[in-house]
Amino acid sequence: MTDLADPEILSFSAELLEHLGGLIESESDRLLALLPKPLSRELDLPEEIWLGSGAAPLRYGSPLLDRLIQLATREVPVAYGQIQVPYLKKEGFQQLLGQDLIFLDSLVRVTGRAEARATYMVLICRYVAMSDERKEGLVQVGLQEGTGAVVQDFIELWDQAYPLFFPLGQVPPHFPERLDRAVSGGMHHAERQVHENLADFLKSMRRRLQRDVRNTREYYQALQAEMHAGLSHPALTDAQKVERMAKIRDLPVEMARKIEDLEQKYQVRVTVSACAAFRFLVDIVQLMVEVKHRKFKRSIPVIWNPVTRRLDPLICERCGETTTRIHPVPRENTVELLCDRCSRRKG
Repeated sequence: MTDLADPEILSFSAELLEHLGGLIESESDRLLALLPKPLSRELDLPEEIWLGSGAAPLRYGSPLLDRLIQLATREVPVAYGQIQVPYLKKEGFQQLLGQDLIFLDSLVRVTGRAEARATYMVLICRYVAMSDERKEGLVQVGLQEGTGAVVQDFIELWDQAYPLFFPLGQVPPHFPERLDRAVSGGMHHAERQVHENLADFLKSMRRRLQRDVRNTREYYQALQAEMHAGLSHPALTDAQKVERMAKIRDLPVEMARKIEDLEQKYQVRVTVSACAAFRFLVDIVQLMVEVKHRKFKRSIPVIWNPVTRRLDPLICERCGETTTRIHPVPRENTVELLCDRCSRRKG
């Protein structure tokens, strides 16, 4: 097999290594690479090396190309875009407070409106379920980056808003750098989606486990009965009877071991990982909403989203879950905004 590298592989390798801090000099069939120490250690290569040569072949299936692909896919690729709309809603927000957001046991009113921008993310996650069979797929989660609220309708509608994508290196500074809360919430939501998607697969694995466990028990019960019946055979010596009795006593342990093996075989191991994301800068309407509960009141920001044409959900201020049903609860001279579940908890 020739060690000459495919031109596309050489181009991919050169672009990746330069992106990671390497210096590359290209020739027609190989690359001279000067690598930073951390990168050379990670690739298990000298700091200066010819890539595509016999010492470091670059071809499909080569260990070096596999390591480069792992480096390239380690970071989640992100595309940045902007959604501008010709018209932003100017009135009628009060009635949306009873449709898109429901505040329980409280009075709410819109006290202010301003046009602004907010950032949204479509997080694409890959899942792999491994058991006796393998199942994989993709799920998408729409997120409002500022609050971390899940805006699931966004994923179905963003492409209908004709977004414009920013070229590499020309992304404006409006996108927040810290996304821990939003991404964490998005991953939790993705895991719930995956569990729903895998419901039939999980049921199938449970049914197969139950079937095989039942068959195993029936087999050992029949074997035990057969061996007991054989003890009365006149040709058996006393020593053979003792040996057979010992085997009969061992049958429950052997059966338990077989069942444990079956449980391991049908155990479902699921991994969910982010594999890509779109981030959008969106023109929105920011509302100030006054929430009054008993003798307490507070003002909160609420976003009208022109992509979904609805008010964005809010975040429970105790557990961080997305909610459209908000329970104001008195707390230290103000009101805390909680989801259904947290509102039922004491403390």
